[in-house]
Amino acid sequence: MATTVSVTPQQYRKYSVDGELRLSTGFFQRYFESDGTTTEVPILQVSLAKKLGEGMAGWPDSCLRLRLTDGAFHYSGLFVVRSLEAQCDRDNLVGNAENGGEIIAVTKMYINPSGCVGKKDEKTPGKPMLMIAGYELLSRGHPILAVGVSHDGDKTKFANFKPTQVHSVPWNDPNSTVAKGPAQPSRPPAPRRQPQSFGSGGNVTPINMITPYVSKWRICGLCTAKDEMKTTKARSGAGDMKVFSFEITDKDGSAIRITGFNDAAERAYSIIQTDCSYYISGCTVKQANKRFNTTGHDYELSINANTEIAPCHDQIPKPVLVLKICPLDSIPSHKDENIDVLAVVDKMDPVNKFISRQGRECVKRDVHLIDQSGTVVQLTLWGDQAENFDEHAVGQVMSIKGALVKEWNGMLQLCSLFYYSTNFGMWVSGAFSLAVASGSKIELSPQLDEVPALYEWYTNERATVDAKTISMAASGGADAFARDLRFIGTATALQLGNEAALANGRYMNLKAMITTIKTDTALYQSCSNEGCSKKVVQLGADQYRCEKCDSTNDTFKWAYMVQAELTDLSGSLWVTMFSSSAAKVFGMEAQKLGELKEIDKEAYDKVLTGMCFKYFNWRINAKTNTYNDETRMRYSVLGCDPVPYDRYITQLEQTLEKLEQLQC
Repeated sequence: MATTVSVTPQQYRKYSVDGELRLSTGFFQRYFESDGTTTEVPILQVSLAKKLGEGMAGWPDSCLRLRLTDGAFHYSGLFVVRSLEAQCDRDNLVGNAENGGEIIAVTKMYINPSGCVGKKDEKTPGKPMLMIAGYELLSRGHPILAVGVSHDGDKTKFANFKPTQVHSVPWNDPNSTVAKGPAQPSRPPAPRRQPQSFGSGGNVTPINMITPYVSKWRICGLCTAKDEMKTTKARSGAGDMKVFSFEITDKDGSAIRITGFNDAAERAYSIIQTDCSYYISGCTVKQANKRFNTTGHDYELSINANTEIAPCHDQIPKPVLVLKICPLDSIPSHKDENIDVLAVVDKMDPVNKFISRQGRECVKRDVHLIDQSGTVVQLTLWGDQAENFDEHAVGQVMSIKGALVKEWNGMLQLCSLFYYSTNFGMWVSGAFSLAVASGSKIELSPQLDEVPALYEWYTNERATVDAKTISMAASGGADAFARDLRFIGTATALQLGNEAALANGRYMNLKAMITTIKTDTALYQSCSNEGCSKKVVQLGADQYRCEKCDSTNDTFKWAYMVQAELTDLSGSLWVTMFSSSAAKVFGMEAQKLGELKEIDKEAYDKVLTGMCFKYFNWRINAKTNTYNDETRMRYSVLGCDPVPYDRYITQLEQTLEKLEQLQC
């Protein structure tokens, strides 16, 4: 018989689904598939609990061993950390006994990397030891709802598992009074209450339960974000493709992103309106792309031919803003992820209008944010957001839900110009900035508990803080120049860029000159289609074939691919310059230079060789490249600027001082 457990209204709102507690069916499979990284807070039932003595062999850091069931699987390799011993004693977890069958929410759990359960030999390695470091008791006194199949932690055994049933028990609102005591035999059992539905009826699935393993579902929620219809190039190259995305948030505050393509995009775009509620079913469930998905859900939905979208006439309240605040000094560990930020606007640049390389007019504005960590990061706003941003925002607290962390120039290394030494070499993060994705939510002076303390810190302490900036321009500021400065001999001897930890290679500055340039192959004939730079094959007179676009055109456009030798006092290396960087280096667009080549070869050569034997600061990316099973270093030019001799001389002097301090 179920007995009353003291539950707060907050817990009830968080875990109740239409007045029920529902087990997180299939959770253990999802947990092991994510290698323990899922953020899901599962609802599980205790089917067995065994108390462990202090210092007990094999489990010295645990106070309780549990067997839990999610309705589809049960797992016995679970241990509660000893720091929760007082809570376990208070909750009296006993499992399937007279007063057992507890239902708990596991708020924090991790895999013990040094422990396993049931290991006998190499053929029987045992199952992973899961450590519970946080839980909430929600209900007790239930029979075991579903024993399920024993899971041993091997995610491949149940790779195609799909839940077919949700197990739940009625759960009383904590604001109502439920008397404890023996069951009344004269009173017939109350019929199980069916889940409440919205509007037109039918079962509604909580958004946080949407996974590929739930075959039939129907969600109901409020449209909290609607993107504009976008047109992009299809990956196959077969013309343009329309894309439309929006976000739906249910009454529990869980959100999910939904995307449609082409006809499906147009159909959804005409139906969906911000701040209106909808029933949605029949979409394809797929893994969320965290780079473009700000909902925090592990999955997202794709509209297909079976998708049904219908209006819900029972309006759902707009969810309250909830942030998982990431301190600004932690940003380097969240590259290409969406994070929540709460910071003060420290500085704001004016609106910058410019023409992109594709000929489009662009509008941007950089906003500089700071928090109590003393870290400054740059937020880039585009388009209407940049133009309409509050001109009086400096000094105000800003919240960003779902800011995208972007990194300029990868991981960078600070070390001597001449000498690589662990005495003063160190790893530092590159230049990071924030960008707002389509689903990002920005608010000035949000109504959050943390805001007053942040205002007080900024008012009283900002002036005395020596702030650290982690955002720099792509070509690098003063700090980036000194940090990345290398001699060619150092770069080649240490094979900088040939490091497995650096997926994007290494970025560096070289003070060097061009000593040799291959003028005959500096240009090539590329596809004339917009956005394509693939080399074309000439089929005949005025017939040029592009395999990438699968098209034949009667013209082509010239593009740069310059091979040049850079030399300094320590050595030389060959670099490649493509159109974006070469046009800046040689001061002429590829098309114009190609036309010059056709009418005056001598003038063409003069443009290219005019850059030789002049010192410049070259921005280089060094990265390994494999072709025909042969791996070699490839050096690409990103930019070329005059040498900042004041900073260059200062860096030489600082390096000499460090060399003098080295013990021979």
